[in-house]
Amino acid sequence: MDRSIYTALNSMNILRDNQSVTAQNLANISVTGFQKDIQINFSSVYLDRNKGVDPRVLALQEPGGFDATPGPMQQTGAPLDLAVDGSGYFIVKPANGITALSRRGDFTVSADGTLRDGTGTQPLSVDLEPISIPPHRKISISGDGIIEIEPLNAPIGQTLVVGQLATTFGSEVPLGKTIDGFVRPVDGSVPAPDNRTILLSGFLEGSNVQSVDELVTGIDQSRAYEINVKFITTAQEIDEASASLMRMPG
Repeated sequence: MDRSIYTALNSMNILRDNQSVTAQNLANISVTGFQKDIQINFSSVYLDRNKGVDPRVLALQEPGGFDATPGPMQQTGAPLDLAVDGSGYFIVKPANGITALSRRGDFTVSADGTLRDGTGTQPLSVDLEPISIPPHRKISISGDGIIEIEPLNAPIGQTLVVGQLATTFGSEVPLGKTIDGFVRPVDGSVPAPDNRTILLSGFLEGSNVQSVDELVTGIDQSRAYEINVKFITTAQEIDEASASLMRMPG
C-alpha cells in the first residue's frame, strides 16, 4: 500500500480531534464563564532524502489550548452574580477536590450554607477554605471579593463580614484546561490568591464561543475530512493498478 495513505490517515485523525473540539465549544455556548477550547494546529513538513529519491510530506500537530478572552457581560442585578472584569480567575474547589481556576460566577448559598456556583463547585476564600454564609437578610460582595451580610437576627443596618473570595491573575506557569474542564497551571501547582482581580456584582460573564465561527469551522473540517477520504480511495486504486501491471503473465 502506498505510504501516502498513512499521511492522509494522520490528517484525518487530527481533523477528527478538531471536530470534537468544535462540538464541545458549540455544546457550551450558553454556559456561564466558559472559555472555548482551541483546536489542534497542524501543518505540513516536507521530508526529502539527500538524493531526492523518496520525498514525503507529513502532517504535524501542535497541541491546542483555550481562549482566555473574556466573554460578553450580562447584567442580572442579583447580588451573588459576579463577573471578572478583565483578566483573572476565581480559585475554586471542584467536586473532585483538586483546586482549580474558574471564571464562572453564578453563585448561590447551598443547603449546607456554603457558597457554590451553578455546577456545585465551591469558590474558596483567601485562606483557600470553603465559604460559609450564615442566615441573612441581605448580602453583598464588593469589587475586591469581600462578602458582607446583614445577619438575620441583627438590628437593621448592622453588617458582618463573613469572608473574602480568593481571586488570582493566574500564574507565571502556563495555564491549561484539564479533562474536567477547569483551568489549572500545567505543572499542577496552585497559584496564590493575589486579589488584584476586579469583580462586577450583579453581572454574569457569558461564554466566549462565537457560534458562527464554530459552525463555519465545522463545515471546513467536514470538507477537509471528505477530501482525505477521496485521496485514500484514489491512492488505493492507483496502488491496485500498479500491482496489476507488475504481475507476471500466467
